[in-house]
This record gives sequence, C-alpha cells and structure tokens, in this order.
Amino acid sequence: MHSFVSKPIVDTGELLKKSKLKDTQPRRMVLEALAKINMPVSPYGIQKWLLKKNTELNAVTIYRILHAFNSACIVHRHPCSGHFALCTLPEQKGHHGFLHCHSCGLTEEFCSPALCTLEHGIAKKAGFDLENHMNEISGLCKHCKS
Repeated sequence: MHSFVSKPIVDTGELLKKSKLKDTQPRRMVLEALAKINMPVSPYGIQKWLLKKNTELNAVTIYRILHAFNSACIVHRHPCSGHFALCTLPEQKGHHGFLHCHSCGLTEEFCSPALCTLEHGIAKKAGFDLENHMNEISGLCKHCKS
C-alpha cells in the first residue's frame, strides 16, 4: 500500500521538539522557507527566498541546518536534483520516495514499507551494508499528460 501527500503542514516549534533539535531562529527560518516554497529547493533557493523576506542567512548555515534536518528525517534530499523538501509523511515508517513531474515540477512523497523491504533484501543479497536509500520516479503527472 502506498500513501501520497503533497502539501506539508508545519508547526516549526513542535517539529523541532519532536526531532530533539534545538529550537533556534535560523532553524525556524529554514523550516518556514521550506513550508512556504512547498517544493524541492536548493540551499541557495532558500537563501534567495529569505532575502526576499528581508532576512539574511548565510549559505553555510543553511547547509548545516539542512544536514541536521536530513539526519533527523525532517527533510529529504531528492536524489536527482539534490534539492531539499520537508517530509510530508513523518509519522509513516518505511521507505519514502518521490514522484516528480518533469513538466510542471509537482513533487509528491510516497511511503512504501514493501519497497523498503525489497531494497534491504537487494543490498543484503549483494553483501552491501545499506546506509540509506532514496527513490525518485520522474514522469508526467495526471494534469500534464492530459
């Protein structure tokens, strides 16, 4: 069974508390940017968005924050673009992957425990010590193909 969600809902304070990360203004700023942009974005895209809001945060700080968020499973780094997006299915265990429309840019996260099990089995059979796996399915969404 797969679950699909496209719009993150963010309570920054609660999200940081649940992840056991220190609640800081720069972290709140990055979370707000990710929630408002609502699509995979680069660290420089976050920096640009913040500058438009008359807020400055240097790129190194943004990269560090995103690294901490990625480790805490608050964000995902998309494998093809390297961009970051908020996790829209934080309560769902198992493999998280993405459907990405290369026409309009729509990105939807899905969760599949069966895919997670399959990938772990592939890695084990190959004698590979799995640290992480990420999938992105690229194509046309239902709106763009019609």
